[in-house]
Amino acid sequence: MASMGRPRNFLLAVLLVFLAVVGCGESGSPNQTAAMTTNDEGGGEESTVSGEAPAMIEDSMPEATVGASPEAVPEETETASPESPEPEFAAATEADGGQGFGADGVLAVRHSVHEGYERVVIDLGSGQNPAERTPEWSLSTPEGDGVLRVSLPSVASTAVSDGPLGEGFLEGFHVVRAPEGGVFVDILSSEAFTYRTLDLTDPARLVVDFKSSGSETRIPPPGEGGNTVVATPRPGERISNPLTVSGYSRNFEARNEIILFDASGEAIARTDATSNDWAATWGYFEATLDIPPNFTGPGTLRVGAQSARDGSFEGVEIPVSGAG
Repeated sequence: MASMGRPRNFLLAVLLVFLAVVGCGESGSPNQTAAMTTNDEGGGEESTVSGEAPAMIEDSMPEATVGASPEAVPEETETASPESPEPEFAAATEADGGQGFGADGVLAVRHSVHEGYERVVIDLGSGQNPAERTPEWSLSTPEGDGVLRVSLPSVASTAVSDGPLGEGFLEGFHVVRAPEGGVFVDILSSEAFTYRTLDLTDPARLVVDFKSSGSETRIPPPGEGGNTVVATPRPGERISNPLTVSGYSRNFEARNEIILFDASGEAIARTDATSNDWAATWGYFEATLDIPPNFTGPGTLRVGAQSARDGSFEGVEIPVSGAG
């Protein structure tokens, strides 16, 4: 009887071990995804990055667009430390800051509305993770212009390429591959403004606060249409020979055609330009157009590309006049 009990005990032990192994496999955690957001002090309405069905872009970073999140509840302040009080709003045409090249990607561009100002936050990362410190950056905004440009020379990739910025005086942004390397972020305002900047660490964020001056910008906004933005010349500008045309686009295969038409609709000058990107984000282009000496305007500058679907023009048309 004792010899028969030993096999039974052995089989029972084996069965218990098998059940324990199966149970551990079923109780393991499933694959999970997590989203981390930070919100502004004061409970302002914030726009954040949404990532539904992201398209993969350079360095395997998911491309996203900005989406409104009015229900967001403040969880973390984004203010200067007590030792470094928040700076005053100013109208300086240039600024710079940051340190080193520890961040190589834009993770998100966020927007919130506060009492008396609007805030844009650029979240910076190393790979797909938040960086600890903001890298070197520079800022420029010509006097009377509604575009503020933040240049990030160490940044090579971005998880968001463009988007609207709520319903305030800040209209939208574009992340552009810079001609000298890195990227720049253009933020467009419909009103004249003053601004201030904050470098925030752990995680790395560059904050730009905008305060409206209550008047329209003196310089017309960039021309925009289809997948093309023309930074120069601006609508209504008087042009002369040679004409430098610059901007950024996401046209197919980075191709851009530039044509100047006279008042009768005849093409009097044309050239082509290639953007330095189009698949991962907006790509910068620049070209020189030779204008006939007898052109006095008015005319129309057309910049864009032919549609891959039906060959129609997709882009922007800018009214110009001759300098003569």
